Amino acid sequence: LSLCIANSLRAPDPGAATEEKAVESSCEVMEEFVMGDHARLVDSMRLAKELAASSTFFAKLSELFATDPAFRRALERVRGDGGKRLRVVAYGLVGTEYSWVPRFRLAVLLLLRDAFPEAIGTVEVVFPIVVPVERRALEELGCVVSASVQQCRLVHEPTLIFMPYADRVFFENLLILNWSADQLGKIVMLGHSFDTMVNMIDLSMDKQEMFGVTKQREKVRRILAIHKYVREIALCPDFVGLLDNPLLGGGLEPLQESDEDPDEAIEDRCDRSTCKCMHCIAHRERQDMMTALPSHFSVHLFRIDPEIDMECLVPGNCTTRVWSTVNIQMKYDPQFAGWHLNPSEVYIEDKNLTEAESIVKEVHETMIDVRSSSLYTKFIDHMKENPSIRDRISSMLGDNECMELVIYGPGSFEFDVGSQFQLAFILLLKEAKIFPVGDIEIYDPALSPADVKACFDLGIRVLLVNEQCRRSVEKPTLFFVPGLALAANVMETNFYPKQLNKMIIVSYGFKENGKSISHAVENMNYGDAYVGSLAFERNRFMWASMDYIHEVIVMEKFDKKLWALSGLKFEFFEVPDDMDIFIKVPRLTLMEIVLLNFVLDLEYNFLLAFDHVASLRIQLEERISRPFNEDQCDCKDDNPRFWGQVFRHRLPAMNRTTWSPPPKGWIKLNFHGIGCSQDYPACIGGILHNDNGEVLSYYAAPIGEVDQIMASCKALERGLELMVKHHEPVRKLIIEGDNLTVIRWFNGITQPSERVYHSVVHSLWHMALRRLKEAEALAPAKASEECNKGKDKGAGSSDDKKEKDDTNGIDEDGDGSQGTSSKFFIPPGWVPREYISWHVEEAANQVAIGLAYLGPHLRGGSRYLSVEYDCGYRVGMEKDRPDLTWFIY
Repeated sequence: LSLCIANSLRAPDPGAATEEKAVESSCEVMEEFVMGDHARLVDSMRLAKELAASSTFFAKLSELFATDPAFRRALERVRGDGGKRLRVVAYGLVGTEYSWVPRFRLAVLLLLRDAFPEAIGTVEVVFPIVVPVERRALEELGCVVSASVQQCRLVHEPTLIFMPYADRVFFENLLILNWSADQLGKIVMLGHSFDTMVNMIDLSMDKQEMFGVTKQREKVRRILAIHKYVREIALCPDFVGLLDNPLLGGGLEPLQESDEDPDEAIEDRCDRSTCKCMHCIAHRERQDMMTALPSHFSVHLFRIDPEIDMECLVPGNCTTRVWSTVNIQMKYDPQFAGWHLNPSEVYIEDKNLTEAESIVKEVHETMIDVRSSSLYTKFIDHMKENPSIRDRISSMLGDNECMELVIYGPGSFEFDVGSQFQLAFILLLKEAKIFPVGDIEIYDPALSPADVKACFDLGIRVLLVNEQCRRSVEKPTLFFVPGLALAANVMETNFYPKQLNKMIIVSYGFKENGKSISHAVENMNYGDAYVGSLAFERNRFMWASMDYIHEVIVMEKFDKKLWALSGLKFEFFEVPDDMDIFIKVPRLTLMEIVLLNFVLDLEYNFLLAFDHVASLRIQLEERISRPFNEDQCDCKDDNPRFWGQVFRHRLPAMNRTTWSPPPKGWIKLNFHGIGCSQDYPACIGGILHNDNGEVLSYYAAPIGEVDQIMASCKALERGLELMVKHHEPVRKLIIEGDNLTVIRWFNGITQPSERVYHSVVHSLWHMALRRLKEAEALAPAKASEECNKGKDKGAGSSDDKKEKDDTNGIDEDGDGSQGTSSKFFIPPGWVPREYISWHVEEAANQVAIGLAYLGPHLRGGSRYLSVEYDCGYRVGMEKDRPDLTWFIY
């Protein structure tokens, strides 16, 4: 990205630069930090206007307004008979305190207003997270500043709308609210090329539909319908030629294309152009989007015949609903005021309401798992017993009764189990009251409608505005930011002693990232700074604050590991109030910072154009199909894959709620356990099916006085014993159960308690290994070779080193990320078995549940039926359920 954009930033013909210009540009101009400094911000805006005045982008734009006769005629039609001036409404100009990109773009709009006063009127900047210093500076420049959180507005007068990003949500909402020939005829759009955005959307939709994700077109149906009625006049990328401007000085060495591929961490095991594994799909999707979405600016006009019935283009248009940035529809109120989604103002489909109920149930079960873990218990004990932490929290609070808790970028709870663990941990923090947490707020563009509803039900407030992780701290705040890039934005925004001292950062630890940052700083001091490093531009703020991290609480210290939580760290700051901490931040040249600002902005544009929820659905569909692909590109050895790391992600709702036969070549075991009650003993039940949906065996039994967890473990163990006894060889096995805790043990997410440890290990042995029969026994040398291979790689080995480190299983140290590869080596006469553990809802496990409920009524204890061995009896089936009448009597 840096190389591509740097070449664009330079003028097309560098040889045309004069010697005098080269001499001028040899002087380095260092950046100045303007955060909170009104005078510096105004000076920066003046320089931005000088840069814009000599830019190629403004030259092309002013030429269009001044000399293009066709455009001028179209502009007259937009302005109407009275020749009203265009009101400029600018969106997406967030962060003038921090970045040259919004400064430059605002400067272009101001120059356009000054150059064509007869056509251009007021410039209004819609700036939801504007801070006082920005408002003051923009108003001094003659702008009207609106802090509205509306996604966009109704248009009642001739308007030039500036939107620099391919923001599909913004454009769809703009069309929803102005879906008439008259209203669209009053709009001129300046910004990112509409044509390239539509091409990218088409490309993305085609990919989604290849994987069965078919309902995403609803989000952009007006964009696709209006495309052919948009007249687009191409200009150029707004940043083109900026690096040759002498106002920026020098200091930027020509960027060389690196030979190092950032994706080398994933071994190149296959042809990425055709491979269907998740890594290759993600790689192709990223490359395709970058190709389809160049940062090209255009002017757009709508050419719609007044006689056209807009309802025919898109039936059922509802101007009372718009899309939020978290993928949910909400009511549109012209007087809308508020920072959070209101549960009574959103529209959620019934299927998402049902899915939200499942998410909430799983989060509550996850809270139980986390609360009972030794890691969490020792963490809480440490917090209670450490007086310095208590004193620090008390000092931070001051006169405040509680602190805010803001979650940025946790991911989707509908798709990712790790996100559920993080959310459960946050809720437990509030419950424990060690940190006096008040409101919990969350934002992630990957939140699905079901995620949003689950947050409502869990008492979490969903932010309506994308703050870009730039919440300015006014009261004690705990930021939960799993991504270091997000933590860097938080740090830059609050880089003052008074604000840093009110913050606690919970992340995977940016202090440890200091070595790599220090190396970058050292290289910069020797003149070798890699200005294309996006990480360094933000990380330098973290590097400058590392010496002031007063207290670090590392979760890993508290004994055994826990999925998605072990690496978390709590970091407190203590900075002297009178210190100018900005002197600690490494400076870049002005040219370097302008380059990096535009590169970061290009990346942000990709994120806005990207449909995160659709992408997650694609990846999930691809993940669940991976074990059943004939050509598994990342499994080329003879050992079967361990699929635990794949199914640490939740199954799609259809797969969780509806039973289906296993794929070809697989056997499926459904199991269920019921804990004892006052009147009945604990019971177990289960059923085995082949890939034709035929019943192989089913079983039921009472097992005495045990709880549901133990009963579920025994149900699985009994089913595996019957499979081994009557149905071997089974080379590929799926186990399905509705007990989330038990399934997570076999996917290596959590560790079983001691009381069920023996049962779990016994089941895991039968799941991961099978004994060779005489007919398929290996020669002695071959058997020895297989045994050695098992010792080295284990039952769940993979060619993929990354996934090998992430293998599942249970070990005595309680490391849930480790499994068969270290504890279950393959002895002679045994071979690996490929298996999958799936968590399903009770609706998809009804037969096993029904069998378990028969347990107390069975005469003489346990019963089982095997089609293969109980000759003379055939299993009667009705709607995929066995005839239980014969089974009982």
